[in-house]
Amino acid sequence: MAQEPNIKCDIRANFATAFRNWRAKNNIPLKKIAKDFGLAVSTVNSWELGKRFPTGENFQQLVNYTGVPPCRLFCVLAEKCMPAQCQLAALKLSSPPKAARST
Repeated sequence: MAQEPNIKCDIRANFATAFRNWRAKNNIPLKKIAKDFGLAVSTVNSWELGKRFPTGENFQQLVNYTGVPPCRLFCVLAEKCMPAQCQLAALKLSSPPKAARST
């Protein structure tokens, strides 16, 4: 029986890195995000440092605010990650059309 690979994934660190990278790329201060979300700067800072996750409501607001698909906020390959709807579209484009059955 083959042994399953031991993959270590620190989701909190992945999220913190993706959020920090998005914020830096867009040159948005923590203070502005905190104000826009009605939160303390320390709360938003704790997301970026990987100390805490946003609540479900704040996460949904963050997805809408950033325009970043949720999977990219957790993916270690954030820039290469492809949301499911994009994967489905790519599969449809790359697969040959089905031949019509004759009865």
